[in-house]
Amino acid sequence: MTGKIAVGGITRQDELVLVRVLGAQPGKGLAGRALSGLGLKGINIVCVVSFIDDAGLNNICVAVHRDDLDQTLGILQDIADEIRPRAIKYQKGCTAISIYGPHFSERPAIAGSIFDAIARVGVEILAISTSFSTVSFVTNEEQAEQAVAELHACFQVP
Repeated sequence: MTGKIAVGGITRQDELVLVRVLGAQPGKGLAGRALSGLGLKGINIVCVVSFIDDAGLNNICVAVHRDDLDQTLGILQDIADEIRPRAIKYQKGCTAISIYGPHFSERPAIAGSIFDAIARVGVEILAISTSFSTVSFVTNEEQAEQAVAELHACFQVP
């Protein structure tokens, strides 16, 4: 017995760009319009985070493959007149790392354990997305190897 929390596995996807639509007007369907527009053009969204800020404005962040950046920006610009965002920004050189396993939704400390582990080695978190069985985060490509190594050191991975 190692004392480590058992997980189902760790995956990594490199060559991503994090695209942020910031400060869009409320009630304009930002998430639906952006995600539908990207999906209908065959753009795979690796990670998505959406929230309403303290000014009541909508924000969404999507991670897409770097080859899809121009098309992604074009789609978002096409809806910009209606959603009126304050900014559309992007960050190249990103990686998505996912840790998955059974019963994650029944383990309230799993996400904290993951992010404590990567914080110990100074890995910057750019976005977080979770589901019932997976905790995913986006970081800089240059920090991805260090993050994955620390996760392997802290968790029991098959």
